[in-house]
This record gives sequence, C-alpha cells and structure tokens, in this order.
Amino acid sequence: MFPCIDHPNYKATFDIMVEIDSTLDAISNMPPEREEKNGSRKTVNFQRTPKMSTYLLYLGIGKFEARSSKRKNTDIVLAAPRGELTKSDFPIEIAAKVLDYFEDYFGIEFALPKVHLISVPEFAAGAMENWGAITFREVYLSIDESTSSFSYKATGEVIAHELAHQWFGNLVTMKWWNDLWLNESFATFMSYKALTKIHPEWDTMGDMVLLRTEGALKNDSLKDTHPIDADVKSPDDIAQIFDEISYGKGASILRMIEGYVGEKNFRDGIRKYLQDNRYGNAKGSDLWSSIEKVSGMPVSKVMEAWIKIKGYPIVEVGEGSGGIELKQEQFFVSGGKSGQTWPIPLTYYQGGKVESMLLDTSQGTFPGKRPVKLNANYSGFYRTTYTREQFEEIFSGLDNLSNLDLWGLANDTYYAMLSGRIPTSEYLARIRKTWNSEEPIIINEISGEIHSLYLMNPESSAIKTLAKEYCQLHLSKLGEKTKGESINTSVARGSLKATLILVDSAYAAAQGKKFAGYFDLDPDDRASVALSYAITGGDFATMFSAFEKSKTDEDRTRILSAMGWLGNNGDLNRALDLIRNGKVKKQDTARFYIGASQSPGSRKFMFENMDYAIRQLREVYVGSRVPARTLETIGPILGIGREDAMKEKLSQFRTQDMSVSVKKVQELLTVYSRVSKNLSSL
Repeated sequence: MFPCIDHPNYKATFDIMVEIDSTLDAISNMPPEREEKNGSRKTVNFQRTPKMSTYLLYLGIGKFEARSSKRKNTDIVLAAPRGELTKSDFPIEIAAKVLDYFEDYFGIEFALPKVHLISVPEFAAGAMENWGAITFREVYLSIDESTSSFSYKATGEVIAHELAHQWFGNLVTMKWWNDLWLNESFATFMSYKALTKIHPEWDTMGDMVLLRTEGALKNDSLKDTHPIDADVKSPDDIAQIFDEISYGKGASILRMIEGYVGEKNFRDGIRKYLQDNRYGNAKGSDLWSSIEKVSGMPVSKVMEAWIKIKGYPIVEVGEGSGGIELKQEQFFVSGGKSGQTWPIPLTYYQGGKVESMLLDTSQGTFPGKRPVKLNANYSGFYRTTYTREQFEEIFSGLDNLSNLDLWGLANDTYYAMLSGRIPTSEYLARIRKTWNSEEPIIINEISGEIHSLYLMNPESSAIKTLAKEYCQLHLSKLGEKTKGESINTSVARGSLKATLILVDSAYAAAQGKKFAGYFDLDPDDRASVALSYAITGGDFATMFSAFEKSKTDEDRTRILSAMGWLGNNGDLNRALDLIRNGKVKKQDTARFYIGASQSPGSRKFMFENMDYAIRQLREVYVGSRVPARTLETIGPILGIGREDAMKEKLSQFRTQDMSVSVKKVQELLTVYSRVSKNLSSL
C-alpha cells in the first residue's frame, strides 16, 4: 500500500490522503483535515497522526453510518456499514466511562481528538486497537433486543481492552514482539480493573479469574507450553503466542504483582513507565524497573522468573514442629516432575486476616496452626493442595472466605483429580463443600466442571446423577428470570441450563419445544433452547430457517453451534455444506466444529471431517492461531475411545504452525481418556 518499515521499534508520523468515489466514506486514525470533490471522485486528507508504529495505522473505506458523542475533548464515534448501526448507545457509554477511568489511572489524557469504534462484518480477530480507529467484530457493537447478558459483559470487556491499548501499546509500544504479551496482558488486566470500577455489580475480577486465569492455568500445566517471554523469530512465531499464556497468564501475573506491591505502588509504577517512554518503545524490564523504584520491593527478581520460566507451581500444605510447612513443585496435569521452583508471592489466611511471604525455595515454613488457606482471593498464579482433613478444616474453621477463595478451592480440586493427585471419588466428595454456594462464579465453575466431565464420558451414570442434582437444586433456587435481576444471576442460570439439558431428556424435550418461538424468547434462553431442539430430534431445515431469519451474529452463532448436536449424518452434512458454500461467516465456522465435537452423537462425523475443518480454518486464518486453538479444543474430546486413530490423524498436522498443538492434544487426550475410564468405574 505504501513503503514503510513494519517493525514496532520504528515509529513515524503519518499524513494520509486517499482518493475515492464520492459516494463512499473514509475513516482513519485522525479526523479529516479537508475534503475536495472532483466530479464523481473526492480526495480526503487526514490530520497528521502522532508518532506511532505502522501496525496501528488504519484506513477504512466504504459506506458508513455513524453516531457520535462528545466527551471532554474527545469525540467518541460509533460506526458501522450503512443500515447496520446499532440503536443502542451502550458501546459509546462504556467507552466514555472507560476513558475517564484510564485518564485518571494513568495520569495522561487520551492523545487523539477522537476515537472510532468501527463494526467490521468479517474479522478474524475479536478487535484491533488501531490508534483512534478501533475495529471490532459486529457482535461486540451490535447491541439490541437479542443481546444476551453474557454478551453485554463481553462487549464491555473488549471495548475496555482495546481502549487500554491506546496507552499501553500505542502511546508506549514494545521494542520487539517477544514483549507482545505485555501489551495483551496489561490490556486484559486493565480492562477488568476498569469495569470493576464502572460496574462493581458485574464482579468482573471474578470473570477474569474464571475466563482468563483458569484457561491459562489449564494450558500452562501442559508439558508443551511456552514462557510468557517467548522467543520470536518469524511471523509464525508471533501468531502462535497470541494465546492463553500471553493474555491470561500475563494478566494473572500482573494481578499477582499488584497484590504483592500494593495497588498504589503498582499504579504509580505504571504512571512512571508511561511518562518515561511516551511516544517511544520499551521492554518488559523497563516496567518492572519502574514499579520496583516506586515500591522499593524486588519486583524484577520475581517477574523475571515468572515470565522466563514456563509452567507454574503447586504448593502442598503440611505441618511440623516449626509451624506450617510448604513444599512447591511444578504442576503437570498429566503428571511428572521437573525440579523447577519459583519465587512465589504467597498469601494465606491465618487468625482471621491475610498474611504474606515470599516462598522462593522448594520448601518453607511459617509459624502458625491449622486451619490455613493459601492464595487469598486466588491472587497468585499457582495451585494449592491439601489433605482431606486440612480441606475439611478450611470450611469448618475459616469464615472469611471470598467467592474467589471458594472458586479456587473448587478449581484446584478439579485439577487435582484430572492430574491423578486425588481419586475421582475424592473429588466428588470435596466438591460438595462448595455445593450450596449461590455465588454466580461458583455456580458457573461447578456446572462447567460437571459439563466437562460429561463430555469426557457421556455414559457415566454418576456424572448424570450429579449434574441433575446440582442443576435442579440451583435452578430451583434461582427461579425464572425477573426484571432487573443481577446480570451475573442471568449468566449463571444459562450455565445451569446448558448442563442440565445434556443429562435430563425430559427437561431438554420441554425446552426444545420452545424453538418454534425462538425470536420471542429471552436472549439468555435462546442458546439452551436451540441446543435442546437439536438434541431432542430437531431437524436441519427448521434450524436453517431460523438461521436465515436471524438478524444478528449472536443469533446465527447460537444456532450454528447447536446444529453440531443434530447427531444425524444427513443433517450434519447439510450444516457443513453451509460452510462449504460460504453461507456462514468465515469468522464463525469453528463454532460448528466445536459443537459437533462435543455432541456424543456427532463425534464420529466430526472425527471423519476433522481434516477438512482444520484445512478450511488454515486457509481462512492465515497467520492466526485460530486453527491451532480449534484443534486443541476438539482433538482431545474426539479422540476419547479412538486414541490410536486420533494419533494417526494428528500426524498430518506436524507443521511449524501446528506441531505444538498436536503435542497438546495428545497430552490432554491421555488425561481425558484416563478420567473417562475412572468415571466408568464409579
């Protein structure tokens, strides 16, 4: 398009001029400076950009419709293809509040006179932080009567994430792509901090732990993980580090460091870093140095270990004559030992308050007696393990446990079972300690764990009984949706329904009958109703009719995901033809593949078509991690019961961009197959 140096460490100002048809509109990073018409053509000259990296440049040409709002000295502009602009001001309102928060937090005003939030019809990524002209998938900006509670929260998080980049990434940019994680981790962490301030009732830090920390803990427990600070030598390397480690683990480490140095020291260190490097480039070590200078604490020592070493520890609690004894070792979900240790900023509940220490050796001791509970508020990126007696004492002897403490106890117990540290029967006994909690994050966690165990062994009567008991108990407590109820309650109810319809045929049949009135349903019920219809004998023609009538991406993806559960090869082939014939947005095709891999009745079909699915994604998502991530999602489930056939099928994907994912699939398949056998023996 123009000669440039595409390297984050080389910055320039840009004067953009474009000649286009007079019927079209143009958007760029800066507002137009002047526009000149020349018959059927026009020339648009934009104001000079700030000094910035080339990858942040944006030029959009098309037939746009826009609506704007003034905030201090900044215009917030919502833009979409003509006829597609949402009537809701929710994205603009969130953006204005987030900008207010970040200007106050960073101590630096937003650098540009305007910011566009631009809806893009087809987009491989969820969003992109082009300075002053942020692009989004349509689903994040198309807010209407079909938008679910979960999507409202997701929209808020994505907008906050991209706006955080306007400072952390755009104003100050990494010197090289090995520090890409710092951009993404920081934007991830700051998005949840901003929304915690703006919408405290959303419990967004709980969302971060549930959606980001958990995913990072899962992926970083595999033997073929990578350090946060990864070696980057080629474009393929860059694509492969856009993963749960760069986003979720990095954000969780930042949260851990904030807890270690304190919120004020953390914020002041960030301010110093941004002021010292504004309009320039910096390394991760520059940030640690800034926080260290402000706090006077050994931040660099702690951070260097956590970003340079792959994996994370599990801390075992014991008791000796000197007090509480601790032992750390690397946690592998598939088992094994490495001898690796970390400097852990450890927190624990003792005597009714939170204490802290730095555990930087394989073993350590602190004075005190049981009961003791480590990792207060799950602020640290590590797991803990207790004996049955210690576990019981936590619930009987400590009364100040937060919802994040309970979440951590449930999630750590689940992974202790997956890794073979405790038997499945012990997991089922321990999980009942958080059974009656009505906290939405706990409901989402436990229903999610049961859902995952069902996918590993759909025939397990023990899991079916467990799922029915848990989901029916909490659905009865929650009742039907009421006007003005907590958004988190609505999300939790949806999680329960999604699990119950898998194990309760009568409930699924009753829900499935509602599909005839799909567009009259509450948005929070539409996904479970579509899934129920597919599971209980629904047909492709009816679902395709609803798919064609859908006016939003969210409705289309709900139905597409549910089509994967039809379980009838004829219907499944018709659904796959939608992808082959281009009737499904390329950005959404993985939804069908994931649905079909989860459905017990569709797995054979999906296994046979896995080659096509991954090949299609690789053709569409060139230079992206989506094909690899999809393989990691569907492979372990599809391989249960056909381990040798899956190993042979995976051999064709041992290419540079997929080789690590192949190893991850094989490792997770080993774990899932073992758990599936254990469930059969209950």
